[in-house]
Amino acid sequence: MKTHFLHKVTLNKVLNLLKNRVTYAISNVSKSGKVGGMPVSLSIEPAAICQLRCPECALGSDSIVRANKLMDFDLYKRVIDEVGPTLLYLLLYFQGEPFLSPTIFDMIAYANTKNIYTATSTNAQNINQTVASKIVKSGLKKIIISLDGVTQETYETYRIGGNLNKTLQAIEFINAEKKTQKSCFPAIELQMIVFRHNEHEIETFKKIAQKMKVQKITIKTAQIYNYTKKTELIPTIKKYSRYKTINGNWELKKKLHNRCLRMWQSAVITTDGELLPCCFDKNANFSYGNLNKYSVKELWNNDKALSFRKRILSNRKSIDMCQNCSE
Repeated sequence: MKTHFLHKVTLNKVLNLLKNRVTYAISNVSKSGKVGGMPVSLSIEPAAICQLRCPECALGSDSIVRANKLMDFDLYKRVIDEVGPTLLYLLLYFQGEPFLSPTIFDMIAYANTKNIYTATSTNAQNINQTVASKIVKSGLKKIIISLDGVTQETYETYRIGGNLNKTLQAIEFINAEKKTQKSCFPAIELQMIVFRHNEHEIETFKKIAQKMKVQKITIKTAQIYNYTKKTELIPTIKKYSRYKTINGNWELKKKLHNRCLRMWQSAVITTDGELLPCCFDKNANFSYGNLNKYSVKELWNNDKALSFRKRILSNRKSIDMCQNCSE
């Protein structure tokens, strides 16, 4: 079996990680929003389009509109050239379905030349035998596949327009191609988002994952917009709910502390080129600026970035997008 991969932790990448963590620790005391070094990880959005209509997805519910639906490959290359020497992890996903991008395999391949660990997340509806072959050949290291139901009826309750069998077949295709190409990659992570309508299928989901020999399973709590008004979506199993009731009022279960490592170590880039603080900023309300005009380095510690991080350190509860965060 081919077990090697191109991800190499160079001295530059290690030093950048150390700078990042040290300045995060200092900032929690000094309340400074400055970050030492560059992002350790990035999420880059290949496509702001999707064939499904998931109701709690900002894209699926038509609550975001982008000028550019696809990431420009030249912009992508420029970003990767800049961050490549220090970046450890790249998630080729934000909103939308990555495998609807005509340049997704070029993106993976180019990141591999910079020794960056590459991952993506998909609904798997477009993964046939041919696409699976390209996925394995591309050198992608991890693929997260969503399976939010083990019957078609339950699955399509959230993944509206999706086909359960296509998802299961996609896993079989990838496993077959890994065997054919004698590769251990990509590692398959099967993910389930728990709602009230599918919570009874958790154990069956685990059995399916084991049977299909995926490398990892993840069971996630659901992020629900307007959760105080959509209580019918919130699971009854407390372990799998992001929310709780106090005196009849719903609120986030986890206490929001005035800190967030994400703001110091990672960022998100949209198809439009906006550099965002994190994946909860669906509509780019807190963008640091646009990468069609500036470099990552110019935006990473600019006034907008510093101001936002200082606000995280002083009053995180005042930031709307943090109200659904489980971090």
